[in-house]
Amino acid sequence: MFARGSWAILGVAKESLEAFQTCLEDRMTMVAASQLAASTVIRHFQTDTVGINPFRAPRLDDEHPVASGREEELAQFALLAPEEYEGHSLPAEIVEGEGYGVGVEAFQLRPDLPWFGLWAVVNELKDVGDVASMKEQRSYVLLERPYRFLQPIDKRTVDENTAGVKAAVRKQVPVLVDFHEGRVYIESSNKKVLQAIMGALGRLGAEILPVAWTFNRADWLAEILNRLYENTGYKAELNARAQDATRFSPKEIEKLEDRELESIVAKYFSMTQLPSDLWMGISGPAQIRLHDTTPPVPVKAPASATTLLHMTSEAKIVAGAITWQERVAGINKKGAEYAFRKELFCAAVNDRMNLTDAGAAMLRSFDLPAFRKDIQYEIRKSGQVPAIEQFWAGWLHEMSNAVRTMEGTFREILDIDGKEVGGIAPVRVAVVEEKAEMVSA
Repeated sequence: MFARGSWAILGVAKESLEAFQTCLEDRMTMVAASQLAASTVIRHFQTDTVGINPFRAPRLDDEHPVASGREEELAQFALLAPEEYEGHSLPAEIVEGEGYGVGVEAFQLRPDLPWFGLWAVVNELKDVGDVASMKEQRSYVLLERPYRFLQPIDKRTVDENTAGVKAAVRKQVPVLVDFHEGRVYIESSNKKVLQAIMGALGRLGAEILPVAWTFNRADWLAEILNRLYENTGYKAELNARAQDATRFSPKEIEKLEDRELESIVAKYFSMTQLPSDLWMGISGPAQIRLHDTTPPVPVKAPASATTLLHMTSEAKIVAGAITWQERVAGINKKGAEYAFRKELFCAAVNDRMNLTDAGAAMLRSFDLPAFRKDIQYEIRKSGQVPAIEQFWAGWLHEMSNAVRTMEGTFREILDIDGKEVGGIAPVRVAVVEEKAEMVSA
């Protein structure tokens, strides 16, 4: 979190806020949902699990472990259905323990807004041994030859008698729930992980809804990228840099005296100003299709992208990374005017912006570079470090602002009026329920 990553966006029914808050206040529910309980389940029943910790304490279960003699009892309770909690008694040692979060305050990011943060902890059994070497050893001892020289029947015998060494592996996933706007943000692009976390949120009363980037036209991705490119500024400078790149090595290319212009030609192959005064730059990794019937060519260097786009009259951009910028003017200590470009956020625009099987809209390669710089500036200025909840709330605020800006600029580029669908919208799709391989503790 707080760095470049991929975020899944889901919908959440605003009217399920009360049920969610009720679950957070219920001690038995939170015991069962905790990472403390999930960790006991995977150890005792070898079942993949997902548990939760409050946003302030990503390793709360490590700080307040349950007594080893109580682990199995806790694991059995965590595997019960929610309707069975009331009739099941647990010792006070477990119920009153400090190894799990309980109460709205433990998860709410701001007292005046229904914003919540938590760590979803994914626990999976992974093979941590080298099975191939185990098979090789068994082949040498039992059959006196390497595994690859065994007959099929002997290979099956070795395979059946070679057990791997498995261990529980955990992965922390930050989750932000915004009931004000009706959206959930999960930093993962793994369908299995997302479905498990959706199940965990559902058990806490949150009604999760599938959403997708939707613009009522099949070619909206390429249309956005190519309309931006068609209206790019600095064409002469971008073309000149591309020509230099074909004749000189990167170290030999002479940098422009204009630092602002150098920052553009060095990183982007398109930089377009919108009527809203925002700037949108396209950079690599990108994909360029030279002809309508040929597969796209992957490209990373901006100069290479510019060269490819001039190779044929049919050349089109089909994927790229977009950075949203503001052009800021100022006056330096000497009284001279200057301008610099403030990067607001960036995201990949490609055909993987929807994860249909999980019912999620995606923010891939998403980052808020200005977020960290602004906070570090305020810390130096005030000498005070914000509370943890301020970091989380600030990231949620800026990320939701970025999504709204993305929706607005995409609509602006595509000339979509207020009556048309454009942006992240609920979808009526049947999310395929696969055989459960991970349970929510």
